[in-house]
Amino acid sequence: MPVHPPGPSRRAVLAGAAATTVIGLAGCSGSGSSSASSGTLTAGFDNEPVTLDPALSAAISSDRNVLNLFFDALLRQRPDGTFEPALATQWDAEDLAVTFTLREGVTFHDGTACDADAVLFNLRRIMDPATHSTKAAAFAKVASVDAPDAKTVRITLKAPDPLLLTHLAHEAGMIASPAALRKHKADFGRRPVGTGPFTFAQWRSKVQLTAERNGAYWAKDADGGSLPKLDKVVLRFVTEAKVLRAELSTGGVQLVRALPPEEYKQLSGNKQIVIKDGGVRRAYYVALNVTKGPFKDPEVRAAFAQAVDRRSVGKAAAGGEYDIAPSFATSSDWFYDDSVAPLPHEPAKARGALEKAGLRGDVPITVVARRRAPDPTIAELLQSQLTSAGFAPKAEVLEFQTQLDRMKNRDLDAALLVIDIPRLDPSLAFDPYFTSDGPNNWSGLDDRTLDALLEKAAGTGDRPTRKRAYADAQRRIIDNNYWVFLHQAKSPLIHSSRLSGVQLDVDGQWRLAEARLGA
Repeated sequence: MPVHPPGPSRRAVLAGAAATTVIGLAGCSGSGSSSASSGTLTAGFDNEPVTLDPALSAAISSDRNVLNLFFDALLRQRPDGTFEPALATQWDAEDLAVTFTLREGVTFHDGTACDADAVLFNLRRIMDPATHSTKAAAFAKVASVDAPDAKTVRITLKAPDPLLLTHLAHEAGMIASPAALRKHKADFGRRPVGTGPFTFAQWRSKVQLTAERNGAYWAKDADGGSLPKLDKVVLRFVTEAKVLRAELSTGGVQLVRALPPEEYKQLSGNKQIVIKDGGVRRAYYVALNVTKGPFKDPEVRAAFAQAVDRRSVGKAAAGGEYDIAPSFATSSDWFYDDSVAPLPHEPAKARGALEKAGLRGDVPITVVARRRAPDPTIAELLQSQLTSAGFAPKAEVLEFQTQLDRMKNRDLDAALLVIDIPRLDPSLAFDPYFTSDGPNNWSGLDDRTLDALLEKAAGTGDRPTRKRAYADAQRRIIDNNYWVFLHQAKSPLIHSSRLSGVQLDVDGQWRLAEARLGA
């Protein structure tokens, strides 16, 4: 079937009752008993969102933690790649179309109906070039969307799309209130209105965001009890890892989004803290600007790659809690290929490559990094390594929004950043960063061969074909030294032992509808 993603247990028709295994997703028409809510969860969050508009969100590795509070998607995707109902209870795939039956009785937080017209409004808004949606590529193969009736949505395709359902289970499929979008316009990203388990209460920039229990939430737990369990969620924006660790130790917060290994290892003997490695990794990388400056020259990019000792960086930034891999692929991913290898650490050859490029003396470059541990430590070590190889690096440590603006404008030579992996599909990791029109194409790539490889990989459901295409794409990225992939730090779920019921997407993003605090 053309619209079903690669992976096991593909189905053309999935009824709601047949796919409700992760959290209770019985519709709000159920008559199960209510359950008492359980207080306020305070979480330490190191990455304040720029916007909470799912159509415009760009911080892939962190925003969905927050978006999941306020929005539901049409579907949810399990770790094994199969799907379960959310706002859609059933979906029927044909050759070039998929028809969704929507859950009845669901309302947005503003009281308006989440019906077929609302879904059409959201999908068409993403598809509209005037929106400048970061999710527009998800619907590149969509010819049209229409609503035969109030509870049915039909998507017609120009060509088969094996990843359509995966996209509809992520931000592209999150449904916002059309009334709120029309009312708040550009301010909607600061006043999100969806159908999710919590409603928006307050956002104090650089301080905290508060969400309150949605008493009309449609989902139920496995026993038919009401969700969510918590009365309130407060996200405190704290970028200092040492402060986050101290707050967790003293009970000031009960959950943290991420801590570097040097901090969470100090909590390992604390019986009041749970540290659980679920396989999520924080993949650090340096993106090189190929549009101007020294890294427009492939020889200079090669010199940069040879100057970097990735294991030394990993050891300094993550102790022993890291893996080394040539790209976003982890060694357990089906698209991993051990024949893909970056240039080895050879600083003498790096200096020779600079001379070959006609550069004599130290080559000045600017590397932008974020003011959050361990990024400044990594930037400092990179400075030392690059200096030894003939560069004259200047590291600029910035607040996240400033760094993001610089990266979007390509006002830099190189950028140090991180994403959380794995993703439910490799296209979600590679396409935003390495396609010519990708929303996070920090390097300014315009590589039509790479575009074709990634399009081929995303355009078929045949796993062997996809694996070959992704191997070739990774090899092209590495051979051209567009990016230098550093290390993959372990990123366990870390929370108070009082907290239970936190669900995670496969890439480690929170779902807090079932979360509750005990004594």
